[in-house]
Amino acid sequence: MSHLSSKGVMVGALALCALALTGCSALNDQLHHEVSTHADTRADLQSPPAWMPADATDISSAAGTAAKKRSSAPTTVVFTSSDGVTADGCTTVPRKSAPSVTISGAPDAYAAKTVLRCGDWSLTSEKDRWVAWTPNTGDDRS
Repeated sequence: MSHLSSKGVMVGALALCALALTGCSALNDQLHHEVSTHADTRADLQSPPAWMPADATDISSAAGTAAKKRSSAPTTVVFTSSDGVTADGCTTVPRKSAPSVTISGAPDAYAAKTVLRCGDWSLTSEKDRWVAWTPNTGDDRS
């Protein structure tokens, strides 16, 4: 009969604690089948969406990894902007979709009766905090 030594258990527990405390996003991404990123400002993004305001800060995004094509992966973006989204080509439509990938601290998309539809993205806000998601099936173009 084998027994784990208390020293071995302690080392294992410390290793797990260290891993948890580092916020190991790669492990989290694998466990949740998502890739998440964070940027401090819009300028920090390689190719921000056209609808994202110039003053966007505290930008978090999460994309599902199970899609066959990256372009069809469900994606959610959360950001802060006091200017708001005012991009040409965006229209206000009744909300029928919601994010399929969640981000902590995002506005409640389900509380929105209407959304701003910007191409393949739908957006809503609570005060100066915005959530955007794709796909937005059902949020008809107007």
